[in-house]
Amino acid sequence: MSRRITVAEYLVRRGLPADWAYRSPLGRAAARIYRATYGREPGHALQLIHGRFRPVMAYAPGEQHVLAEAWEAYGCTAGRYAPRPPAPARSSGPVWHGSGDAMRWTPPTGPLRSHP
Repeated sequence: MSRRITVAEYLVRRGLPADWAYRSPLGRAAARIYRATYGREPGHALQLIHGRFRPVMAYAPGEQHVLAEAWEAYGCTAGRYAPRPPAPARSSGPVWHGSGDAMRWTPPTGPLRSHP
């Protein structure tokens, strides 16, 4: 008998981390497609998630087309929620440790001096 595959294993096959932030919505999309196609609930497997074994949907080799269909259906929204690029590095400039009221601070007009 062939082994069932979970969404996490499918993501690893696609080159993504098993704990991808959007695996749960992808799994829900796959389950919805499975129910519409087969008229029943998908199989289950236990998977260690956040230190506890939890039941997750698992698909037989003949049912794995559901995961590909879910990927295509979910792919259009996955691009919208891509991780943000890192913020640009802050340039080194004067550091203000005053009252925190940035609206009233003005840079000094005289020459810069070191702190006593």
